[in-house]
Amino acid sequence: MRKPPKELSRWDPLIATLPQGSLWYRSYSLTNSPHYFGRNKNQRWDAPRAENGVLYLAEDPEGAFMESIGRGVLRTKLVPQAALETRGIAVFSLVRELRVIDLAATSGLTRVGAEGSISNGLGYKTAQAWSQAFHEHPATVDGILYRSRHDPARKAVALFDRCEDGVRLASSGQSWMGLLDGPAYASGANSRPIRVWYRALDLGRLRAGFGFDRV
Repeated sequence: MRKPPKELSRWDPLIATLPQGSLWYRSYSLTNSPHYFGRNKNQRWDAPRAENGVLYLAEDPEGAFMESIGRGVLRTKLVPQAALETRGIAVFSLVRELRVIDLAATSGLTRVGAEGSISNGLGYKTAQAWSQAFHEHPATVDGILYRSRHDPARKAVALFDRCEDGVRLASSGQSWMGLLDGPAYASGANSRPIRVWYRALDLGRLRAGFGFDRV
C-alpha cells in the first residue's frame, strides 16, 4: 500500500460536498451509543496517534450491514443470530453541508497519489497515515468518502470530529433482527421503505441458502 506523499499538502484533492439533510447509516452494538467518534486506532481511517476522533457511516443501510455483520457472511456463509439481535441500525442526518475528500469518484485516488488498496487493503497502519495527512491538508475537510471494502458498489464516509456539530442522530435502537421481523424499515421524513433482508443485499437468498447460525 502506497504511503502518502510528503508534499501532499500541495496536491489538489477531489472534494465532494455531502448535502445538508442527507441521511447516512451506521450498524452498531446496541450496548453503545452510535454517535461515536472513535480514537481507538484499530479502524481503517482512525488517527494513528488518536489525534482526532472518526465516525464511520454508510451511504445506505445495506452498506452499513455489509461493513459490520455482512463481512462475516462473506467468510462463513452464516448470519449469526446473536449479531442480528445485539447490533442495530442508526440513521444520521447532516445538519449542514460537509466537505470530504472523494476517493470513490473517477480521478479521486490519482488526485492525491493513492491507489485502491488504501480503501480495501489489509492492515490499517498506512491507511491511518493517509487519514492523518487528509486531516492536516490545507483544504480542512470534514472527512473521507470511499468505497466499501466488502461491497465496492457502495460508498461509506469517515468523518473527523471537527464536524461533530454537523451530524445529528436521527433514529436508533432498532436491532437488525427487529427489522427482519418487522414489515419494513422507514428512514427520515420521506419514509422510504426498505425491506433490509429481502431487497438489495439479497439477504433473503442468503437466509434461504445458508440459514442462521443459531448455535
